[in-house]
Amino acid sequence: ATMPDWVQRMIDRHLREPRRVQVAADAEPTLEHGVLHVNEDQRMDSLVTLLKLQPAGSGTIVFTRTKHGAKKLAHKLDGLQMRVAELQGNLSQNARERSIGSFRDGEVDVLVATNVAARGLDVPHVGLVVNYELPETAQWLTHRIGRTARNGAAGRAITLLSGADAEQWQKLQRGGAPRLPRLHAEPLLQRGEWLYLAETERPAPNVTAPRPMRAGLSHRPVGSFRRRRPAPRRSAA
Repeated sequence: ATMPDWVQRMIDRHLREPRRVQVAADAEPTLEHGVLHVNEDQRMDSLVTLLKLQPAGSGTIVFTRTKHGAKKLAHKLDGLQMRVAELQGNLSQNARERSIGSFRDGEVDVLVATNVAARGLDVPHVGLVVNYELPETAQWLTHRIGRTARNGAAGRAITLLSGADAEQWQKLQRGGAPRLPRLHAEPLLQRGEWLYLAETERPAPNVTAPRPMRAGLSHRPVGSFRRRRPAPRRSAA
């Protein structure tokens, strides 16, 4: 369970240097979630590459921070001949239902959405969730990721981070966002290989990093993998 925003506000207002204790729970074994560091000017290109790498029949939800951002991004993807629908608060109820229906029925492959899609949306074939832009709270991050790997199905989630996201990412972690492994950009964006790096979570303006560790998810379709933890490094002694 996530901490409600009003509880966090009460803590910030009345407590001095509080310590938060969380009981670790086993993550859903069919879910992989990593952060992908990108240059800010390559965010859009990285997203397009990720979408093109998705297997046929696997739906993707791309989350943006604002309604205008969702509309703008959906328009850009549509211009690239991608099958895309948008879901955001400025749409009428009928338009929202059409977007959800077309995504659920497989008429479109990509749903670009605000947090309006982060709760209550249950589409079995969602194989990938992309946090194109960070949410306001850790609670919303959890809700977004919960749109994939549902009911035992396999799924992946990627949170894009650039140097511009550093302050907000730190805020989310203070609010309870999980520590996430960092994805190796080159093999992921070039060959679709899912590799982890030893370094995690620090937003940076580039994607250079230490030697990657395999996560056991190379060229297999989203629906066919099982999660494996990276093997610990052996001591040189």
